[in-house]
Amino acid sequence: MNLTGNHIEREKSSKGSDLNLLAGCRIHFIGIGGSSMSGLAEIVLERGCQVSGSDRVESCNTKKLRQKGAKIYIGHDALNVSDATHLIVYTLAISNDNPEYLKAIEKGIPVMERGHFLGLLTREHEYSICVAGTHGKTTTTSMLAHVMLYANLDPSIHIGGNLPALGGNVRSSNSPYFVTEACEYHENFLNLSPYAGVILNIEAEHLDYFKDIDDVISAFKKFVKLIPKEGFAVVCAESKSALAAVENADCRVYTYGFSDDCNFTAKDIQYNENETRFKVYHNGVYLTDLALKVPGRHNVLNALATCAVCVNLGCDKEAVKDGLFTFVSPDRRFQKRGFLNGAPIIDDYAHHPTEIRATLDSARQVTKGRVICVFQPHTYSRAKAFGNDFAEALLNVDDLVVTDIYAAREKNPGDINSQMLTEKFLSRGINVKYIRDFKDIADYLKKEAKENDTILLLGAGNVNDIVNFLSS
Repeated sequence: MNLTGNHIEREKSSKGSDLNLLAGCRIHFIGIGGSSMSGLAEIVLERGCQVSGSDRVESCNTKKLRQKGAKIYIGHDALNVSDATHLIVYTLAISNDNPEYLKAIEKGIPVMERGHFLGLLTREHEYSICVAGTHGKTTTTSMLAHVMLYANLDPSIHIGGNLPALGGNVRSSNSPYFVTEACEYHENFLNLSPYAGVILNIEAEHLDYFKDIDDVISAFKKFVKLIPKEGFAVVCAESKSALAAVENADCRVYTYGFSDDCNFTAKDIQYNENETRFKVYHNGVYLTDLALKVPGRHNVLNALATCAVCVNLGCDKEAVKDGLFTFVSPDRRFQKRGFLNGAPIIDDYAHHPTEIRATLDSARQVTKGRVICVFQPHTYSRAKAFGNDFAEALLNVDDLVVTDIYAAREKNPGDINSQMLTEKFLSRGINVKYIRDFKDIADYLKKEAKENDTILLLGAGNVNDIVNFLSS
């Protein structure tokens, strides 16, 4: 890697960018507590780098990195960056006036955006499998990682959530296999070098960056073009937009879905309270039976995508069966967080209308009583763009609580808020109320929840903090 100049862009060579050359280097991560950034920091720590980093608040990720030897700062300050630093890695969430970023520019320390750094990792491995899609990336990448471990492929892994099988969100190895999420935001996935690419779905999302759905599809088409001719793409046939993205692919393309004309098809699906069972057909020929302990039609599709990738990597079908049957979802993906008055509390990261609908469908499959949902909208731009879609997705909720919008990287524009969303939901006949304070929400749930109900905490922000108030 060339550490001259300030901004380091993606290198042109397809393979061979060796991060082992960085052993002993000092790397500083701005925003180190994020799920992706913390994973990258952990990987280079294991490779002998000296790692420091900063974030706004302490978290499980920063504590873990500190225990592994990283120097962690809470709060951003130019003094956090040593003049001896060889490289600064930053996230798109930081502002251009971040004092650590400005010091790097002033001192001539090379800076690299997170996506470019992840791209280096994919170019280190001969078989990088990159999972893309508007939603479902973390779960499907986790499924893939789980099966590849069962198949003894010894993969390096980078996931956007904590996977119980790993005890974290990363794994580093010297094998030729690497599996990672491929994020479309700001076209970050164009920094990667996939041998295989998975496209789970494509919908209008991140409209603070993309103009419209056609703009999103265009980005995915560029992603597919990164796959070499000897590689392959796995695409969900249930998504017309995903199919559009692979129309002019140079690589092999394999489809999956519920239709007979897919390369990988799920049939005879049976849902029950404890597991989902179905048969898999490969090009119309019976391949195997699969069983999942994670609920939902969307997880059948995620498992099919996993099956398609692993079959084309040469994995034994018994490893696929065992890996998927023992798979446990990563944190915040339909994660059980305990019980309240006999009702299970489910924490789920869903923050897009389609994700919410899928999570609610999963809840309906395992709930005899009411589905009580607490919804925390994620970002003002998403709340404004998808207000009507959220209303449509939440129609099936028995009792809905809406809390304040989680701003994430955005500033309040003043033209959208949760009270306005609540009024929209009321106009659609949804049984909904706006409650701002998490303790007040917990008190409401304590009064309302009954045995056989299911409590859903939905959102990509901090809505799961309500669990702390439910136990007090």
